[in-house]
Amino acid sequence: MRLLILIGFLMVSSFCKAQTPADAAKCFYEWYLKAIKGRKVEEHTAFVRKGPKGESILDYERYLHNLDSLGCVADTFKQSEIARFQSCQDYFKEIPFAVYHDQIDNDAYTYDVPCPFFTQYHWVSDMEPWESIKVLESKTKEDSAEIQLELASGAYRQKRLVFVRLIEGKWKIIRISQGL
Repeated sequence: MRLLILIGFLMVSSFCKAQTPADAAKCFYEWYLKAIKGRKVEEHTAFVRKGPKGESILDYERYLHNLDSLGCVADTFKQSEIARFQSCQDYFKEIPFAVYHDQIDNDAYTYDVPCPFFTQYHWVSDMEPWESIKVLESKTKEDSAEIQLELASGAYRQKRLVFVRLIEGKWKIIRISQGL
């Protein structure tokens, strides 16, 4: 059993080995596109779970663990993800899980304002998974780079600008700009 767990960990941790800045940018998005197609929410974003006292708890530990496992995401990016979840987390502090569960079953958009990631995949800015990604342009300096990516789904295209930095000998994402 331990051997199977070790093999599983090695498979996930070797999913992305960012040798170049473009590899780091693609690493995250290849993983993300695969994760959202799998539809397991806890794999790619925060989700609400029931706490021990019946409270609503915003849980993003599995998501952060997955980001760590990629090896292409800097701590600063993970901190920005925690900050992105903060208003939602603050909102749910006062809502019992039973109330959340009843409301979300009746209208998925009930919590769309404090928690937009409930109804939209954040890193593709859409309600549907996207199909592919390619590098359009790479501008590399000594220890930083900007990678322009194109996301595709059928005839639709979106661009992203991914900022990466060389950290302890590895290219890692520090920020993603969605408004291109």
